[in-house]
Amino acid sequence: MSFIILWSIKIILFGIFALCVFYIMTRNKHRISKICGILFTISASMGFIFYSYSYLSSGTGLIDIPLAVLRGILSAARMFVISADYELFAAAVGVQYIEKNIWLQILFWIPHVMALIVIQATLISLFGQKLMDYFRLSIGCYKEVYIIKGSDKYALILGENISTHDATRQNPDSNRLIIFLIGEDDDAKNITERVSHFRGIVQVLDKNHNLKYYLAKAKLGKFTGRGKKYKVILMSNSESVPDDAYLVAQYAKENKVAPKSLDIYAFCSSEWDKEEIEKITLNDEAKCVYPYTFHIINDVDLLIRLMIKKHQPFDCPNLILNGKATRDFTVMILGFGKVGQNALLRLIMNGQFVGSQMRAIVVDKNIDNLRDCFLHRYPTLKICCNIEYKNLDVQCDKFFKLLKETKELDYVIVALNNNIINKQTALDICLHYGRNEKNVLPFIAVYEENGCLHLEKEDEKVFIFGCREEIYKDEIIIREENDRMAIAVNETYRKMGYGDKFWHELDWVLQESNRAVADFIPAMLKLADIDEKDAIGKKELTENSTLAEILAQTEKLRWNAFHAAMGFRPISVKEMRRRFDETQDLEFSRRCSKSKLQVTLVPWEKIDEVSKAYRELEKRAGREPKRDFKNNDRDIIKNIPEFLREAKKSTNDKQSCCN
Repeated sequence: MSFIILWSIKIILFGIFALCVFYIMTRNKHRISKICGILFTISASMGFIFYSYSYLSSGTGLIDIPLAVLRGILSAARMFVISADYELFAAAVGVQYIEKNIWLQILFWIPHVMALIVIQATLISLFGQKLMDYFRLSIGCYKEVYIIKGSDKYALILGENISTHDATRQNPDSNRLIIFLIGEDDDAKNITERVSHFRGIVQVLDKNHNLKYYLAKAKLGKFTGRGKKYKVILMSNSESVPDDAYLVAQYAKENKVAPKSLDIYAFCSSEWDKEEIEKITLNDEAKCVYPYTFHIINDVDLLIRLMIKKHQPFDCPNLILNGKATRDFTVMILGFGKVGQNALLRLIMNGQFVGSQMRAIVVDKNIDNLRDCFLHRYPTLKICCNIEYKNLDVQCDKFFKLLKETKELDYVIVALNNNIINKQTALDICLHYGRNEKNVLPFIAVYEENGCLHLEKEDEKVFIFGCREEIYKDEIIIREENDRMAIAVNETYRKMGYGDKFWHELDWVLQESNRAVADFIPAMLKLADIDEKDAIGKKELTENSTLAEILAQTEKLRWNAFHAAMGFRPISVKEMRRRFDETQDLEFSRRCSKSKLQVTLVPWEKIDEVSKAYRELEKRAGREPKRDFKNNDRDIIKNIPEFLREAKKSTNDKQSCCN
């Protein structure tokens, strides 16, 4: 009977230990694996010392030492099959002595417990992966859940960077759960092995386990824990990103998911997909249908944005003085494919300064065909940029004559769909500028498709961009810092009475508009000649009324450029009145995200006329007629310190919550 009781106690203790080890491994398998290596070394060493001493104490001479050592190794190994030669050790030390010395007994059993932990962790690691994944999905407590639909190289890179906050040598964040949804034809075993080191979970999509099934399995629903965040990332290699985005939004709304709990990231490889996802956020009345944060992502656009962030237009030599441009900001785009077009749009959005008319020279030997389609998509760019289209081959004498004729060139994008020609063209441009010491070398950005990450010296003016591994990062894709600033912009704007919608009630275009304000804040700080740290402590960005007015006009230029680059078209005051007469809807009368119409898409000098007409409509709608669209821009500048404070407060609150 005592034998049965003894074994029952052993089994119970073994089970308790196993459950504890299992739970800890589900939380941090990577760290436990490292700890087990240390425990194995300590337990094996201590076991060998104890047992070798025991065998030596019963020996009769030097001849028994090698045998005692071998038997010590064998007994130490037996610890890892959950066996102990306690009687042998007790006999060597003295039974009566060891029974009276509790510390000696503890010292003996410590390596055995370590060995037990090591063997359990090893068995769980080898045979319990699916069980751990099930536990983590069903019972695990995480503050952030990332569901990535995709299995290519970049999906895995992004998952690892999210898990480790872009510090891949650091341990994965135990508060973040990364789930990969892959297809039946993908190599599930290989992908599982690759993501296991950063604690990712792999689930296979099939006819019985679709996207909705795994959303439910990840506990995305109305009972989602308070403060828990879900981020669904749809990679561009998915069969239908717009359909998946619609399914996620619909599922979330049906299950009453809180707006703050869900972000949807959709990688779009075409304008078609982008337009389809924009439509998801709007109904026929251009109202927000799904109150969730949408991120429409294009990898080429991200490469351009990162390139501009590193080499800002306001850093061009001798361009900015006292908050305004001293001359025209001039860019040249060589190659007008997808990269060239995105580069032009982003430079237009970031190159608007009072005192200059932005000028762009676009060179492509097929420009006649490319130009018409581009202008059809973006018909209003002419109000914020003077674009010249040149039908030229860069490898001819006419191109170098064009370079010679172009004065004070600030930025060159080389994107000719051939890596070798791109680099050679960049060298030729450098040679052209090097032959005349009076010429100032512009920024020369050389596109390298699928290129590797190149080392770049500080103040380098000729550089390569195009490394996709550089953009699939937590900081760039998830953009939490940027969104916190954008939310702060919207909230401050709402409190000023310029809108009544919270962040999650905005359609994608309005959310993106707030993000554009946030992106341009570094430029505004540069124009105001103040750093962010000093700006946070100020009530207003500048007390210089002249400079403040210049910055307000700059904000108007930036706002116009953003909407023009989004494909918006201006409508007349007469058309605004007609739209109001038909709908009695003030917001719809002046703007429409779905049709991409905006009455305030006019120069600074003409905005007073629009404000006056809009105040008349406010009065007819029973509101106090107070809207002044120039004051909107002035208030944006005035409140930049408030945007920074709100964003910093939100960041601190998140860090406190995570800690």
